[in-house]
Amino acid sequence: MNRILSLLLTMVLILMPIGSIASGQQQLTSAAAIARIKTTITRLSNGGTVTIKLCNGSELKGRITATAENMFTLKEDKKSTSRDLHYADVLKVNTGSLSRGANFAIFTAFFTGAAVIGALIGLKHSGP
Repeated sequence: MNRILSLLLTMVLILMPIGSIASGQQQLTSAAAIARIKTTITRLSNGGTVTIKLCNGSELKGRITATAENMFTLKEDKKSTSRDLHYADVLKVNTGSLSRGANFAIFTAFFTGAAVIGALIGLKHSGP
């Protein structure tokens, strides 16, 4: 029983800092961040639904209908209007899919669980 408890405590202590590292990241407003946002919006210009958070704090939901060098067009879901937005005005683009960190956490949790179950089965069958 002590082996299982120590194994569980070790895994918790190893995986705990991952959340604080992810939450400690800051938003960038540099040219690199604008280029990253432009790449994301260009990739999503095939009509997928996105949520865009602007620098002034407002959020817009809709579909990207057109992209240009410095701006893009967003057709809002609840309104029949289209808005032209500059890439520099966008703070964050959310596609509704899981982030890289969330996918990594799910993958890690799955294989950690499989390893724990395998270890428990091995301990059960290795007894005297």
